[in-house]
Amino acid sequence: MSGHDSKYFSTTKKGEIPELKEELNSQYKDKRKDAVKKVIAAMTVGKDVSSLFTDVVNCMQTENLELKKLVYLYLINYAKSQPDLAILAVNTFVKVAIYSFRFA
Repeated sequence: MSGHDSKYFSTTKKGEIPELKEELNSQYKDKRKDAVKKVIAAMTVGKDVSSLFTDVVNCMQTENLELKKLVYLYLINYAKSQPDLAILAVNTFVKVAIYSFRFA
């Protein structure tokens, strides 16, 4: 994240998780990327955002390398504490790898 991304750390509002869930499932790529940045920021300051696991993993299916890296960062963090959820992400990894290989 760059220096201007500090805005992602400034939120402590109620209802943040449902709002993030909605943004993670947005049809707009930029909105999804911003949502993942907010999730990473929340995770960094110790908030439990594990309930967004499936929504974050679904963001991996993108051409945007920055977004993929953010999703991987999230997965690495939660793979340690929730290995069962991490295993569920394997199918998505395979889909992304096959798609990338076919169209590379």
